[in-house]
Amino acid sequence: MMLPFVPRQFALAISALFVTTFTALGQAKQTASRATRSDSTKVYIYVEQMPQLPGGGSVTAVTAAIRERMPSVSGCGGKVFVSFVVGPSGVVKDAKIVKGLGNGCDAATLAAVNKLPRFRPGKQSGQVVSVSYTVPVTF
Repeated sequence: MMLPFVPRQFALAISALFVTTFTALGQAKQTASRATRSDSTKVYIYVEQMPQLPGGGSVTAVTAAIRERMPSVSGCGGKVFVSFVVGPSGVVKDAKIVKGLGNGCDAATLAAVNKLPRFRPGKQSGQVVSVSYTVPVTF
């Protein structure tokens, strides 16, 4: 198979384009890497060491702790999905209902989440980080 004739100027322009593109990609990757290391406001969904309640446990223990702090609510039946962030200091913040039931169930769930004790914070690469939790609370 014969390749078509390519003028020298065109070949040089294409070469310059490839070099410029790959150089820019390399610089963008380095910048993104530095931003990731220094970005302390990033909220992770899963980390090497997940936050834990003082007594330990998993998501099941978190759900049980929420239920223990739940005020009595009548007329609720189903599941409320609540999301919150455990910050680097272990404090629960930014609690919100992802999927609610209404009838006071949502407000009761938020009140219980806000009463959770301070967690042992999550860690990623040896650094304490913010971690988001979404848990179901069954009524």
